[in-house]
Amino acid sequence: MVPAAKTVEATSTFALSIPRTRPFSGADIAWLLARGDWSFATGDVASARFLFERGVDAGAARAAMRLGETFDPVYLHYSHLRGLRGDPGMAVFWYRRARDLGATGVANRLERLATIEGRD
Repeated sequence: MVPAAKTVEATSTFALSIPRTRPFSGADIAWLLARGDWSFATGDVASARFLFERGVDAGAARAAMRLGETFDPVYLHYSHLRGLRGDPGMAVFWYRRARDLGATGVANRLERLATIEGRD
């Protein structure tokens, strides 16, 4: 039996290594987000980030938000995944990218992270 992390890696690598002759569809983006969410929930943060990055490449603001969350120290604290350290700078980078792609509700996250970075 193949471990879950290997399955995600193999599936995502195979699906995303095929040369794209068309833009990502809404279904493609939904798949990337769902698979990224599942990977994150199971503790495979590297695969989640990879999948979310592909979503950002396709122009999905939601993917940029989720990618920012994988670096956000406050979000990670509440995710209950052990051993993960946040990176406020990376979270800010991806939240700004989400804002640039049209995401709403990013301002509060950016303000909160500015407060965290100011304490360091």
